[in-house]
Order: sequence, then C-alpha cells, then structure tokens
Amino acid sequence: MAVVLPKFPSRRLSTRRSIAVRTEPAVGLRLRSLQQGLEPAETLDFEYCLKRVTPDMVDRLEVSVMWCTEGKGSDDLGVHLFESVTREQLTERPLGQPRRVSTVLPAYPLSYEGRLMKIRWCVRLRLYLSDGREITAEQPFYLGHLTIEV
Repeated sequence: MAVVLPKFPSRRLSTRRSIAVRTEPAVGLRLRSLQQGLEPAETLDFEYCLKRVTPDMVDRLEVSVMWCTEGKGSDDLGVHLFESVTREQLTERPLGQPRRVSTVLPAYPLSYEGRLMKIRWCVRLRLYLSDGREITAEQPFYLGHLTIEV
C-alpha cells in the first residue's frame, strides 16, 4: 500500500522537526488487482486507509475514479465515481482500518498515450483536514489495452 505524505521543504530538518514530520497525517491507497490494466466492464477494487489522524483532525474525505486528458488544447476531466465521506461516516470504524471500494468500469474513454494527447485514468483520494490542509493520493491504472502512438 502506498502511503502519501504532505510535501515538505527539501532542506534538512532538525531532530525536533523530523519527529513532527513522522507524525503528519497520511493516506494509504492500493489497487487490489495484480495488474495495472483493466478492461471495460471489469470491476475495479481498491482500498484506502488513513494513518496518523484522529477523528477531530478530519473534515471530510473525497474518493473518486476519474480520467483526464493532457496535451495540446484544453485539458478535460471526467469523473466515473465520486464519494464524499463525512467525519461521522469515517468514525464508524477505526481510521487506520482499510476501507474497500468497488466500481464497474465504463466502456470509454480508453487509456491512450499519444504524442499530442494522453488519456489517463486514476483513483484519487483527497483528505481535507479541519485545519485547512489537504492531502491528495493518486493511483494510476490503464483502462483497456494501452494504445501508444509511434
């Protein structure tokens, strides 16, 4: 499971500050599939957990499965699955316990790696903390057989 920490300055931290860094909130995200490529109409299973947070630190969590385009022209974004999880819903179970999410993937758009444009899929978690900070974790995956322009 990948654990995503907030970004910190690259300068060396004092011992006192390094202890604070180790106690910063983090989000763990993992695809349950052994392969990174999934076909349309297959089920995408993933799990996430919150590390080093207490319920009073959390405002809400957003879970989404989405695609985006990159390249020339305007960037597009599409959301296949979106869930907003409140603090009350999160506290129904211990925060460090993995939570599983499943969704059936759509028929399109398929992943694509071209010279002028790319279509990329990912699972994204956004943890909004009550002090105004935000922690984001993304796990990319391919929908369909990846097409690469040569």
